[in-house]
Amino acid sequence: MDAIQNQRFPGKPKIRSCFLQSRRPAGRGLPAPENALEEIECSLRFFGCSRPFGAQVRHRQKEAAMITVGDVMNMRAFDNIWLAAPCEGAAEREVLGVGTLDHEPFTGEYDLFSPGEIVFTTLGLAELHPDLAETALLELIDRNVAAVAVKNVVLKELPASVAARSSEAGVPVLFYQGRFMERVIADLMNALDDDAAEWERTHLIDSVLASSDEQSVRAAFFTIAGVTGATIQCIAARAVTDDDASLRALQRVLEEALANYGERWDDVERTFACRYRGRILGFVSFKRPPLKAIAISDADLEKCVATASPLICGISQEMALGEADLAVRQAMAALDTAHNEDCETVRWTTLRFDAFRAAAKSDRLYSRSADLMRSLLFDYDVDHDAELARTAETFAANFGEVRATAEALFQHPNTVRYRLKKIKEVLGMDTATDRELAALLTLVYLP
Repeated sequence: MDAIQNQRFPGKPKIRSCFLQSRRPAGRGLPAPENALEEIECSLRFFGCSRPFGAQVRHRQKEAAMITVGDVMNMRAFDNIWLAAPCEGAAEREVLGVGTLDHEPFTGEYDLFSPGEIVFTTLGLAELHPDLAETALLELIDRNVAAVAVKNVVLKELPASVAARSSEAGVPVLFYQGRFMERVIADLMNALDDDAAEWERTHLIDSVLASSDEQSVRAAFFTIAGVTGATIQCIAARAVTDDDASLRALQRVLEEALANYGERWDDVERTFACRYRGRILGFVSFKRPPLKAIAISDADLEKCVATASPLICGISQEMALGEADLAVRQAMAALDTAHNEDCETVRWTTLRFDAFRAAAKSDRLYSRSADLMRSLLFDYDVDHDAELARTAETFAANFGEVRATAEALFQHPNTVRYRLKKIKEVLGMDTATDRELAALLTLVYLP
């Protein structure tokens, strides 16, 4: 059977953004737009002008915002873009939507612009009415837009009043050179849509990491990654450099590496990658379960992921699709181990104690039970100026060896034995042997 090629997210993703309804009323006979440029064209036809003056092109809820003014300034659509006046913190401002201004708005129309929008304009009205251009920029700054981007064709220098207001309010005014405004807006709208889709996936992943039945997990992962196979394997990765640009670049490279892996193995049903809380999560779904606990293809997956270097990576065990939430947990736990041990890649199937530590941490009842034992020892230490808690943890770490514990604590073995007797009394297990105590403490200090 032919290997199935990697595909993108199935269908149009759910977007947490919408066109301003008051500017696009229903029933006007406009066809539904299929892409960002068509949305702009629909607006132009509705308003009957070269560009929709004062129109909010796209706006998202603040909760979904992930694009900043700095991200916009790094877009390839610009030939050049720079701050027209000093403005502290300009690059970190969140962008929630896009607007345009090419003509003098009617009375009160500036109120259509919302905080968080980035407004693009050529300020063509400045050629005949410089005072109107100054008024427009001041009005936009007062409405706390994310930024105002001016194509410096007519206006070459900011009026002093605008420069001062921009610096005082922290609302940057940018000059730019580049393609048609429509193309710039289309690129930004696509970026907003992409991040909104990532926001949706992030919350879906959060929901499946909570307690879920297998059917709900399967349904959620079909929405997240379009997978329908029998089993799934998860890859959790971080870029070596901790910044958003590196994370996005890593996502593209990892997508390509997983696609190449899918082409090599006929059993691969689909591969997919997305951003999740400062990490990249990659998924490989398979048409049928492996013949053994560890699939033959497991080592090859590690080699394919390594081609996306430099990165830090954790790889899960291959799990039933209904247990995909466990695969995500395994991959993230393996990633944490890779980070702590300064390794490039760690597979869950190679973990031993760390696997059980991760499992223990994720179980609330286990964690509370261990916390109780540790708290009893801590309280005794505070009341009696003792070191039972430290001794207990060291005793567990040395697998119940008294002499090794004594050496680690720089104490005489008899001092350790006395402390172990007190530990048994505090924990209510006076008749227990040292071996039984070591077994309990290994569980207590596992998480």
